[in-house]
Amino acid sequence: MNYRPRHFIVQELVPPDVYEARGEAAWELLDPRLLASLDRLRAFFGPVTVNNWHLGGAYRESGLRSTQTAVGARFSQHKFGRAADCKFRDVTPQEAFERILAAPDDFPTITCLEDVAHTPTWLHVDVRNCERIKVVKP
Repeated sequence: MNYRPRHFIVQELVPPDVYEARGEAAWELLDPRLLASLDRLRAFFGPVTVNNWHLGGAYRESGLRSTQTAVGARFSQHKFGRAADCKFRDVTPQEAFERILAAPDDFPTITCLEDVAHTPTWLHVDVRNCERIKVVKP
């Protein structure tokens, strides 16, 4: 399955070193289910920021993470191109979390969320191979 999101460019989803090394081929490192999930989140909740380093912002590893990074767990879904930490403009992470859990069929590709009690400024979503929708603590 090949999927390119309507609402994101690749720089928003990969760290600078990956973009520098791969350019547009970095799309190949991202799970199409994650890309579809991000478009769906944007459609429901308005603008979503994952990474913003390409605009001079501080977020560099909120999407794909290099396997060499010290950020996150060793087998983090981020390192497989299956996770994103989303920051919303129009809703809080708590509101998005509650809406997704209340209507999981509206978000058919999301299989896991991190408990926002532990991540109050972003919502971690991922598309790991598991029962829908699993809530984990970071």
